[in-house]
Amino acid sequence: MSTTPSDVICGQADHFTSIFNAYWKKLYAIAYRRLRDEDLAKDIVQDVFVYFWKERHKIEINGSLEAYLRRSVQYQIIAHFRKHTIHSRALGFLLEKMNEVEINIRDILTEQDFANTVNSEVKEMPQTMKEIFNLRFKDHSVQEISENLGLAEKTVRNNISMGLVRIRKAISRDFPEDFSAICLALYLMLGAK
Repeated sequence: MSTTPSDVICGQADHFTSIFNAYWKKLYAIAYRRLRDEDLAKDIVQDVFVYFWKERHKIEINGSLEAYLRRSVQYQIIAHFRKHTIHSRALGFLLEKMNEVEINIRDILTEQDFANTVNSEVKEMPQTMKEIFNLRFKDHSVQEISENLGLAEKTVRNNISMGLVRIRKAISRDFPEDFSAICLALYLMLGAK
């Protein structure tokens, strides 16, 4: 026999509350056993009940309400793992592409050519910007540069941004075919910390 949730709960919130109270712990136990994450298990069970309440007039249940709710939790868990797997694959693909870019940069340019372009541009910078970049090349953080030069961190960041614009222009002039890959590497080296 097929019933709908609205047949079971008659559209009344107090009936829904009694169903929630009757099945919540069992559904949470199922989700937690599979996921081993309290918050995620609670979220999945909550999503099942929210969907159940919103769609109660459309859902047809063949069998018991408990069996329907258990299946719903299991489907949500499967969907979570599918999503997580796709995300992991995408991240792996991105890291692989970044490694390819790094390898291509080394293949396309000699380090010396790249260094000459950057050093030449740094020499043309105003004195403060030049000092900031010289410290940045020595792997100093924004905070360390700020303390060393007695400047506000915002001033250091602004100078780094303006300096990177100048360096990008020089790179696009000297290495137009490799501009994107080089700028990505340059940002990863200097802009992030």
